[in-house]
Amino acid sequence: MSTTRESSPWKRFFRFLKPDWMFCFIMLAGLGMLIISIVEPNEVFDGTVSPIVRLFFLAPLTLLLSCVATFAAALDRRKTEDYYFQLMANGAIVAAITTIFVHMVWLIFAKQMGTLTAESLIAILMLSWGLGYFFYRIRGLTA
Repeated sequence: MSTTRESSPWKRFFRFLKPDWMFCFIMLAGLGMLIISIVEPNEVFDGTVSPIVRLFFLAPLTLLLSCVATFAAALDRRKTEDYYFQLMANGAIVAAITTIFVHMVWLIFAKQMGTLTAESLIAILMLSWGLGYFFYRIRGLTA
């Protein structure tokens, strides 16, 4: 039996997989897939701006509003108890994940069901945030 602490390549690989890195990788991969699906070379424009222009408008707008929301959340956190802030934050995580997966499933059936509107996505986001909040409120944060 060897007393050296040699680690296998798998153990080294799994030590590299930190939640932050995995989250970043998943978000970048998802963003890449969205960009590929948005930019369609054969798309005919009917007076609207091209997907590339939309992308260059949406990226800085999203970054700016994310910074504003982060600042607003920091202000809100100072005025509420930490428990309620965690409930809201965990509910928001549930909402984001739910909305993403509902949209992905909807895209599979888009030919039969039609396009999912922005208003529908906002309704899904709000409903799933409320459900996530109340789930954690009833079951506790460790559920």
